[in-house]
Amino acid sequence: MPEFSSIARIVKSRGIRGEVAAELLTDFPERFSSLNQVRIFKEGREFLEQLEKHWFHKGRIILKFKGRDRPEEVEELIGGELQIEDDHRVSLPQGSYFHSDLMECRILEGEVSLGSVTGIQKTGSEGCNLVVTTLEGKEFQIPLVKEFVSKVDVEEKVIRVDLPPGLTDDVN
Repeated sequence: MPEFSSIARIVKSRGIRGEVAAELLTDFPERFSSLNQVRIFKEGREFLEQLEKHWFHKGRIILKFKGRDRPEEVEELIGGELQIEDDHRVSLPQGSYFHSDLMECRILEGEVSLGSVTGIQKTGSEGCNLVVTTLEGKEFQIPLVKEFVSKVDVEEKVIRVDLPPGLTDDVN
């Protein structure tokens, strides 16, 4: 069964022609030029849509799906995630990872488990933090930088870290 990765989240309808505005969830927006059929996944439901056209506007992508020509015809898609099969993902350089690959990874410092990655928090145009939830349900963040992250093994779902003193004081 194919695995999917989300590349956009539909946030609202736009205009009177059945267009939607979506938040980009990919660092490779040029990929939309090669997409024809897309999967939209929302609350356990799957919609297969033909992408008629797209363009970028004010930091979002505007999407028009074939056969959906009025605002009321796209309402059911709002909140859904536009997804592609994982085998169609862009190849990344070594040392780069898809956010979806980091989700649910265990965080280990030495042999001590600090928790699991439950989110990614962008910290600017280039950076991000791993949002880590402990077994007790507390959250803390680790900057995703080589000074703190020594090894990422997405196959084993393990991220090894060497954290400075004090970073996890509030959660212990």
